[in-house]
Amino acid sequence: MSRRDAVANGAFVAEDGEEFDLVCGADYASERVELLEVDEEILSEILSNDGVIAFKGEPDDVAVVCTRSKTYQVTRVESSNQCLIVGPTLGGEEDETEAMEEEEDGPRRATVRAQTSSHLDLTEIAPRLDRLREMMASVAYAGTAEAMDADEGEGEGVGFGFDELNARVQASELEILKCLQEEIVAIEIDGKWRGVDAEYRLHALAMMTASAFGNGWSTSALPTDAVVDAMASDGFAPEMARNTLHAFATKHDVDDTWALDEEAVCRALAQRVLRDGAGLKAWRLVEMMDQWREKLSEFNLGHVEAKEEYLSGLALIDRPERAAEAFVRTLIASDLPREPGDRFAALWAVKPRWTLSELDPYLKGQARPGQNIEAQLLKYCRVTQGNPPTYSKR
Repeated sequence: MSRRDAVANGAFVAEDGEEFDLVCGADYASERVELLEVDEEILSEILSNDGVIAFKGEPDDVAVVCTRSKTYQVTRVESSNQCLIVGPTLGGEEDETEAMEEEEDGPRRATVRAQTSSHLDLTEIAPRLDRLREMMASVAYAGTAEAMDADEGEGEGVGFGFDELNARVQASELEILKCLQEEIVAIEIDGKWRGVDAEYRLHALAMMTASAFGNGWSTSALPTDAVVDAMASDGFAPEMARNTLHAFATKHDVDDTWALDEEAVCRALAQRVLRDGAGLKAWRLVEMMDQWREKLSEFNLGHVEAKEEYLSGLALIDRPERAAEAFVRTLIASDLPREPGDRFAALWAVKPRWTLSELDPYLKGQARPGQNIEAQLLKYCRVTQGNPPTYSKR
């Protein structure tokens, strides 16, 4: 950089009030830049991740920006003023203007590299994970024989590498991993990620509990290696055996054993029973509970208690005032739209009035940056005072 330049190392070296010459760089006419405005919080997030951000979106998507852990909506803000961008060369090539000889006692020079009349603004949003869910469902794993057939079919159905998921899904790397591991409980085989077929997952659970029963293992201390070996002898891939443990058990910190998560198992089997009876308009709760307990017994889990509280977010329980019995309706939260406005519309379609305790399971996990659950209730609901208060469409 010439000693006559007014910019050095990205900062003005001209003193306050000092005049300088404004000149256009050699590549001024062709250079095109975008300005990205970030606040201190976003800047800290970017710098904490090595300063790397990624614009994500397929041709028909509205672009988002992702750091390693967060997702931001991109908005273009237009200005009536023309902004001149002054500084060193943008492309790293030598600027002909800088090569010019000048008098040492002349004014400093500021070189204009580009101009713009807008900038990009970022607002943190919830990750857009529907595409990830669809991709995982499209290659749902249903056993080693199925995987071999897929391998012979020009690579169809064998899954997606994480780099491909990270490139196509409008969410940060950590948000994608969290969804894969905690929500979908996807399986990774040979570096490829896939969902797991729902029926096959229950089949794997049945074999795992059968192995525990047959070998006398306590369901509060399932040994990892022994479970994997037992399931492998029944034809399951080792990855599927470990996936089943992750889906239905919690690992102990002190040793390589797992405790069966009774709530996770009960909810999985309850969901199966509820889907089988989804067409029943007035299903007696006592009958549903009996079928649920029978299903637990089929899985060698007759000792596990089927608690009504485990139906939260899976079914609505109606207790009419003048009726002697309670009735159950299948309503599984994961089947509902995920956008707040669409989810509330779906809930109003089921019934016009809700108590907060009824709504709560269907709003779990719906909070998002700038719109917590309380804000969503204010936006989409009208509250009628009573004991308890009820919520209806605004």
